[in-house]
Amino acid sequence: MNIGFISLGCPKNTIDTEIMIAILKKKGYRIVNEAARADMVIINTCGFINDAKEEAIETIIEMGSLKEEGIIKYIIATGCLAQRYGQELLDEMPELDAVVGISSFLRIDEVVKMLTSGEKKRIIEVMPPTEFFIEKGDRFLTTPPGTAYLKIAEGCNNRCSYCAIPLIRGNLRSKSLKDIEEEARILVEDKGVKELVIIAQDTAAYGVDIYGESRLPQVIDILASFKGLEWIRLMYLHPRHIDEKIIDKIGNTEKVIPYLDIPVQHFATPILKRMNRQHDGDYLKEIIDRLRAAKPGLVLRTTVMVGFPGEKEDDFQKLYDFIGEVEFDWLGCFAFNPEEDTAAYTMPEQVPDEVKKKRVDEIMRLQKKITRKKNITRVNKKEKILVTSRLDKNLYAGRGYFQAPEVDGVTLIKSEKSLVQGEFTEVILKGVRGYDMIGVTLD
Repeated sequence: MNIGFISLGCPKNTIDTEIMIAILKKKGYRIVNEAARADMVIINTCGFINDAKEEAIETIIEMGSLKEEGIIKYIIATGCLAQRYGQELLDEMPELDAVVGISSFLRIDEVVKMLTSGEKKRIIEVMPPTEFFIEKGDRFLTTPPGTAYLKIAEGCNNRCSYCAIPLIRGNLRSKSLKDIEEEARILVEDKGVKELVIIAQDTAAYGVDIYGESRLPQVIDILASFKGLEWIRLMYLHPRHIDEKIIDKIGNTEKVIPYLDIPVQHFATPILKRMNRQHDGDYLKEIIDRLRAAKPGLVLRTTVMVGFPGEKEDDFQKLYDFIGEVEFDWLGCFAFNPEEDTAAYTMPEQVPDEVKKKRVDEIMRLQKKITRKKNITRVNKKEKILVTSRLDKNLYAGRGYFQAPEVDGVTLIKSEKSLVQGEFTEVILKGVRGYDMIGVTLD
């Protein structure tokens, strides 16, 4: 049987998809890249915000059309949307043959077998999120050569008032240091990974549930010991959990590249308080200053949210001015969407949609200028670029340390010599095109 995967949402979902692919390949199923060639399509959904939910629903409907035409026979929904809505999703979407939550996807082979054998016609497999944790599992990497994500924890103990993630993925559950080391060894030594992108819902909080304090510095020490690993990239660090030990370890570990993803969400203290971020605006400035002092040339990515209930023009202006002052290299801006069962869902002083859109546009216009200015400063500099794909005869795509996979720009590389995907090459950056850099290889 041919099985196709559609993985939506964040890198955490990417890892779950890679594990499911490995499970099914071991059972003899053939994995295909195109839905039109598949007998079954598994859609790993995201359910974090409304746009993600809509994308998941539209994808299910699109695959349902192929099913009606007789091109595919089965459709399974997995991931966050499946976990959150379970039976409701199965009832409302007749296109689906099975709904498998993130608490149950390790049984994906059993679900596939039950469907294809005719044992069951429709299946629901969802457990409470607190009842599962993936200690370890083989993965079939879907990322470009040389790069892999490494998830060090599941769930989240933060209770940001707008966020449904703890409802979907449960409380923080950290992997053991031993399991992290074992998974990293397989990725680096067996699969040739040069860059590990460290992720969790809150990477800085790793280990708090086990040890009572963050053990991210110990994770960094373990990863830095692998000879074949050149880049350690840290993503999703909640600013409240970035302490002096983490700052020192980042600053003193060469393999931790000078790039951090720190979602700040807002700067105005009244809004941060309503968001339950558990710090004020001044704290953000202090943390950023300390990190920049510890890691010269630090590249920062962040995420901000506008239109949160009670956000007045003055609050928005403070956020706008903060972004202009700090000058993040990369920034994503989202309009607040009320998520059911969260504290912010019923908060008073909801902001009109047209005001939200206007504020998103203002932030992104500002950020586009900042990012362009930052990229222009890199022109005529020599950089080590990880080659990720070949685009044409003498044209490749890659990323510098200042570009995270998927969310940032890329570096377009002109080269007369053949380059190897998954390996590094020295490049002189010659120009900027949109969010991307243009470079040429050294002779």
